[in-house]
Amino acid sequence: MTKSLHSASRPVTAAFDRGPAKYFHGRKQILDDFNKVAGRAIRTKSGTTFLIQGAPGAGKTALMYECEKLARNSGWKVFRMPARALWDSDKLRRTLGLGNIPQVTGGTVEISAGPFARGGVTVEKASGAPLDILRNGKHPLLLKMDEAQTLETTNAPPPEHAGTVTDVLNAIHNGEIDRPVILIAAGLGTTVDTFRSLGISRFSLECLVELGSLDKQATRAVIHDWLKKEARAKGDPTVWIDAIAQETHGWPQHILSYVEPALGRLQTDDGNMTAEGLNVVLNAGRTFRSEYYEQRAHDFSRIQRHSLAKLIKEVPSGGSLDLEDIISSLTQEYGKPKAEMLFRRALHRGILHRRRGTYAIPIPSMHNWLVTNYSHIQIKSPQVSEFGMER
Repeated sequence: MTKSLHSASRPVTAAFDRGPAKYFHGRKQILDDFNKVAGRAIRTKSGTTFLIQGAPGAGKTALMYECEKLARNSGWKVFRMPARALWDSDKLRRTLGLGNIPQVTGGTVEISAGPFARGGVTVEKASGAPLDILRNGKHPLLLKMDEAQTLETTNAPPPEHAGTVTDVLNAIHNGEIDRPVILIAAGLGTTVDTFRSLGISRFSLECLVELGSLDKQATRAVIHDWLKKEARAKGDPTVWIDAIAQETHGWPQHILSYVEPALGRLQTDDGNMTAEGLNVVLNAGRTFRSEYYEQRAHDFSRIQRHSLAKLIKEVPSGGSLDLEDIISSLTQEYGKPKAEMLFRRALHRGILHRRRGTYAIPIPSMHNWLVTNYSHIQIKSPQVSEFGMER
């Protein structure tokens, strides 16, 4: 007797839906571009900012990890860069493994070795400025910053340190640290605007990645590895790969939504890929996929979801809208201030994604989910009395 899939735990998402991808395929051009940028930084003793932006679940963190592996293989030292380290010298020193040292104003400082010691220990002056800390060394540095869009929100620098952050970011971006330093940052589709607000006005084409879905070949390769290498499926997996690939639209997070139940089902069926097992996997994957959309739309009420669904109802899946049309439509229902607030929230939650100056639902199945579930619901208008008050 087979075991119900829904009774199984979900170990893969809990451990692997953020961070390195266990089976990574595709993104070759992006990795080639990063390798070229890193090589040029070594040759010229300079650096820049390499920005990866995309909707939640596009695989930004996994891609950043692959870039990190390339850098380590070429002799780069890699550190996770907290936002605070851009202006807090102590935080930056700890980030780089340098520890805290005495702050002095010039020359040398004598540190007593104890009350009974003769003399002391003399150390060189250490500047507390973040830029000086970054310049104090020769090894190439790769500084990783995930969720970089928060530099404009929850991790925004205090006003008194905004100038320092701009100076540090510009020095890295323009290769002015006097050593190879690359800041590789990943974030939502608004991240490039965040950097612009902090003084970084232009990215070279090879250093700004608009991350979308995997291509068909990479999608199939990832699913194949999970089925054959991880689940040790028996026989030809083509039918299962075809069915799963069709429903994931190449979206890395969705691939996990389907391969998780596949692992459990194949374990139950001793590696045999049956038609019944595939149906169970597909149904479970659709459920997990819908859960993902619910998480993205968590901050939106049913009425607000209805408004977004109406907005895209006549737009083909994968199509896009202009900013002006979005704001105009939402303004009719909520007024301009709230319409702009809802638009920004949709961007930050990954429901909308900017693409070449227009805005779209980033995943076709998410577009369909929103339209199917919310475009036709009946919204009752509040009754208004003759005195203009709601009853």
